[in-house]
Amino acid sequence: MKKKEKNISCWVCVDALKVGTWKQAEALAEKWIKNYQKKPVSLPSWCRLMPPFVFALLPQFLKQKAIKTISDPLPDIIIAAGRQAVLVALTLRHQVKTIVLMDPGVSAKYFNVVIAPIHDELQGDNVISTQGAIHGIDPQNLTFPKDLQGYASPRIAVLLGGNSIHGTYEENLAINMANDLRNLLTSNPALKGGSLIITPSRRTPLKWLEIFEKHIEGMNYWIWDQKNDNPYPHFLKGIDAIVVCEDSISMASEACVMEKQVLIYPTGIKKEKFKRFYHQLFSNGYAQKFDVDAEFTTPPRLKELNRVVRELNRLDIL
Repeated sequence: MKKKEKNISCWVCVDALKVGTWKQAEALAEKWIKNYQKKPVSLPSWCRLMPPFVFALLPQFLKQKAIKTISDPLPDIIIAAGRQAVLVALTLRHQVKTIVLMDPGVSAKYFNVVIAPIHDELQGDNVISTQGAIHGIDPQNLTFPKDLQGYASPRIAVLLGGNSIHGTYEENLAINMANDLRNLLTSNPALKGGSLIITPSRRTPLKWLEIFEKHIEGMNYWIWDQKNDNPYPHFLKGIDAIVVCEDSISMASEACVMEKQVLIYPTGIKKEKFKRFYHQLFSNGYAQKFDVDAEFTTPPRLKELNRVVRELNRLDIL
């Protein structure tokens, strides 16, 4: 169709080690452009931590020097996500179309479009605001793993977070969360006799995980051993409710596409943008605060990727 007739070439530029950010950027490229080339970004140390608003003021020859490892020929469009990737977009913005995911740390006017969560509070004619993080998870494309089918219903998915710049997972959090999950399965009438399907993230400390597992002994649960392929997100297909740790906006956004009750478990995050994000989720009925006595209803589906693509097509970027 229109995109295929134009044979659009696209780079997905993301800071090399940001796995979660890659998922967002590739989801957009796959849905919107279809064909794209991955360009991991690892810039020289002299500019790696430079604020984008400072980098934007550098002369063009220095910008070009910073991204010299990014090879020609240039594409028609760049989808950039992450601090370093934003610097690539700043350097090439007069030569290619630039789409930036999340707050770029510099005026949105430097780019063709900025796609950022509402809680980042960005404004502009070229800003597309989203409820949380965009992603490519579609319930219709998921298949519940056969080796998990033996776990009793109702099944509760537990999506663990971990250490980040926003907070540290302490031992007492492991103990409290294990006890709260035990109470959820024994006290909530809708979940009695159920089981837990648990996945740690790349950020979950191993020692923390050991303490957590010790305190859920005796419960009916499965936990990803991090040795074989992680069946997430496929196991979301066969569960009845989802518990998500509040330090992961991306996992909370993914969980809310399933039309299953999502409970957000507190991990001590104090940053205002997290508070704004969850206030929006709760206010719109996509999720609720973790509560042992939570009532289980069918929430609306949060599916922002399709809307973002419609907005991009309306803006006629291609």
